[in-house]
Formats: sequence, structure tokens, C-alpha cells
Amino acid sequence: MNVVLSTHFDLARPVMFMELQNQMLCGLIDNFAGVFVSYEVHKRTDAPVYLTNFEELEFDGADTVAQKLEKDTIVIVVDTITRSDMSAQSIATLTNQYGLERFKLKESFGEKLHFIDGLFEEKEDETWIYGHKYHLPTCYFGIPIQNNYHDTDNIISLQSLSVATEELVHLVEYLRNNS
Repeated sequence: MNVVLSTHFDLARPVMFMELQNQMLCGLIDNFAGVFVSYEVHKRTDAPVYLTNFEELEFDGADTVAQKLEKDTIVIVVDTITRSDMSAQSIATLTNQYGLERFKLKESFGEKLHFIDGLFEEKEDETWIYGHKYHLPTCYFGIPIQNNYHDTDNIISLQSLSVATEELVHLVEYLRNNS
């Protein structure tokens, strides 16, 4: 079974730049934390990465990608989640699981990942397209950010991105090895 990563890269005005300074990524982190982590995971696992557009509108990018994928492809949507929506000690969050029950992910990753049972923000991210509309095995991997999603003054440490990358590498490998 193939495992692919999907992350969106929408960026709207008035944001003119993001900045790397003092081991921190600063600015509109929402969206780009997922891009950076997906790139790093791809380098280590060779998992295909789809960078989609129009997530903030009608999910046109994810809809187009979903039509290209084989029906048994596992899609991991990589995005952000606010730190206030997860447990403080967790590396990242896993939620919006479609068709992945047989993998018992909570049992294998529950010590490091925060699991939100059911659907979190059910129709507000690409998992709705991949999992609900196209019935692909899907989950949401949320990288924690401090402020609200579209705040332009967010920061995340490069260390946090590295730790999330490491755990997502483990998740990709686990899904591949247990398919």
C-alpha cells in the first residue's frame, strides 16, 4: 500500500514574508509548517508529497489529487493544530481517521501523539475530501503551533519541526510495514 503526504500551501495577502531567525520559523506558520515537515519526511522515506492549493476555498487541490490516487493509497494530511487543542506533552496530533482502524494507531503511537477521536473540524481540511468524498484511508497529522491558525505573528521552533518530522517518519514506515 502506498502512503502519500498531502499538505496545502495557500498564502494570502497581506503576508509578504516569513522568516527563519534564532532557530525559529516566524510569521504565518499555518500551512508552511506542514510543507517543511512533509519535505523532510519525503527526503527520509521517499513518500510522495502533494502540495495542494485552494484548501481555504473548495479544496480544489485535494480534490484533483484524490482523483489521481489508487483506491488503497493511504493519505496523511500534514497541517497544523493549535497547542490549546492538544495535550501539552504530545509531539503532534492524529485525528480525522478514515479507514485506518486495523492499524491500531493509538496503541502504537499513543505515548507521543495526541489522538482526537472522531472527526476534529470535520469538514475544514483535506481529510474530508480524501477520506469522506473519495473513501481513501486517511488521517490528519497536526503540528502544534502556539497561536491561532491564521495569525501572522506565529512562531515554531525548528526543534519542534524536527521532532514532528521524526514521528511522522515513524508513522509512514509503520503504515507501510503493516499494510
